[in-house]
Amino acid sequence: MEVIVIEDKDARGAGWARNQGLSKAKGEYLLFADSDDYYMPAINDVLDRHHTEDVIYFSATSIEEGTGRPSWRAARVNWMMSQEPAERELLLRHTFTEPWCHIVRRQFVEEHGIRFDETPILNDVHFTTRVGYYAKTVHVMPIQAYCVCNYPGSVGKRKSSRCLIAYSKVMAETNMFNLSHGINRYHARMMRPFMRSLITLHLPTATKCWSAMREAGVPMGLLTKEIIIYPYHLLHWYKRRRKYAPFA
Repeated sequence: MEVIVIEDKDARGAGWARNQGLSKAKGEYLLFADSDDYYMPAINDVLDRHHTEDVIYFSATSIEEGTGRPSWRAARVNWMMSQEPAERELLLRHTFTEPWCHIVRRQFVEEHGIRFDETPILNDVHFTTRVGYYAKTVHVMPIQAYCVCNYPGSVGKRKSSRCLIAYSKVMAETNMFNLSHGINRYHARMMRPFMRSLITLHLPTATKCWSAMREAGVPMGLLTKEIIIYPYHLLHWYKRRRKYAPFA
């Protein structure tokens, strides 16, 4: 087992750090962990299995950092794991965008030149989306082998104008990647930065988020539809978060 730790002393971002790790890795398979998370004992069951697939997905649990109380952060991957096998694989391949909860064959990553974006937020979406699309073989192990610590100050929760605009751009490009490749899986959360900025009356940021989505090629009709049904997405997200919260 090879462990690579990247110290980002110049604050270049997680995408840069992960790409540095990729350039140094020599092992057959790759796993990524955030600095404030940890693996559960069940990771041994994942690692001990003889793998030949390009990608192996597994599940997670989650706690609030500092208190250790149950958190909702792993609710989405747990919901995906609860679906029928065919639907579960499609969801994991094309809508699971976290760097953790999967093992990726390194040679496969190198063959396709897959790397992380060096963006201020969502640097992992490009990597995971391409991994899911190009993988020829996938195996799913619905066991909780990773713990996500929910930290209020994490990169994914940054709400600066720069981060919100980058969020819109990354998710819009991901949606267009899926649509252009005939994948009928769509990230409704692309609209979050725009709707948040609109509701809080940060109109310049809302305008830039809208422009980022349009520049990525998202059709006007799709954006209009998403605005109309956005309350439904919020309700669906809340119900799923409550139903699939860890330790429930």
